[in-house]
Amino acid sequence: MSFGTSHPARQTIQETAWNMASSVRRLMLLALRSVVGKRDVRSHFRLRRLALEKKLFRKTITGQELKEALQRLGIARGRTIWVQSSWNEFYNFPGKPSQVIDLFLDMIGPEGTLVMPAIPLKIEPDRVLSIDTEPVATGLICETFRRYPRVRRSIHLTSSVVALGPQAEFLVKDHHTTEAPWDPESPFQRLMEVNALCVGLGVGRFPANLTPLHAVESILRHENPEFAKVFRGTISYRWRTRDGREGTHEYLDRFGPFNAGRLRRHYAREQYTELRLSNLWMWAISARDAIATGVELGRRGISMYQLPWYARILS
Repeated sequence: MSFGTSHPARQTIQETAWNMASSVRRLMLLALRSVVGKRDVRSHFRLRRLALEKKLFRKTITGQELKEALQRLGIARGRTIWVQSSWNEFYNFPGKPSQVIDLFLDMIGPEGTLVMPAIPLKIEPDRVLSIDTEPVATGLICETFRRYPRVRRSIHLTSSVVALGPQAEFLVKDHHTTEAPWDPESPFQRLMEVNALCVGLGVGRFPANLTPLHAVESILRHENPEFAKVFRGTISYRWRTRDGREGTHEYLDRFGPFNAGRLRRHYAREQYTELRLSNLWMWAISARDAIATGVELGRRGISMYQLPWYARILS
């Protein structure tokens, strides 16, 4: 995707290129499903990779080693911490998801706030979203955390978050009023306001799977029509809370494949910390640095929505 001056003819060409990329991706997925005999191709290859890595990485991760690694990432008392994780990658840690959560809570103390993604397991706009009881699709650590006492959850069909601590209410309270999932009133941009630290545990090398980076297109959609095209149409759903509140929320629907990992080389090495503990990749960056750099890159035409080479030929 090119991020220059828009023109009707050029927009048509870019739409064609974007649709071409999506079609090629669908065809490749169908071919892979046929070859491996599995519908969920991503899970198939992830499990194959895990099986191989379990033979290569066998060093046990102790609780003390995990704590020391988190300290190196910048986890400290009083901080607001955004955590994205994959429990599948904790196979060398002989503990439970709750022990990882409790370690974070102990390290940040009662003055700190812990935040995690909580995308609903079932994204069905025609069904009332019972936000307080809906399981999450963002991993076992997140689902365990969702069930902790006093955890607050933002109301959103596709981008909900859960939080516990003094900043929790501020982060989650207005998510269901946003026009786009990552707008200024969302938890994601508010992570910048509270100077949060974003942490990845087992979700790939930095900045893969860094959800707050979607705030970039939310910010730039107002100044660059190419980012506005990331959103296509709207989604409307009804929600209900445990205490009986109900409402309807309509928001802009994000469209198109993306790959945050391709932005890695554009971030200065001193902006983030990355380390490996046995098999477990871990990284951390401040929300302000992550999003501000993403916005700067977007203004220079560099985006995680970049089209693949075969589609860029058209654009």
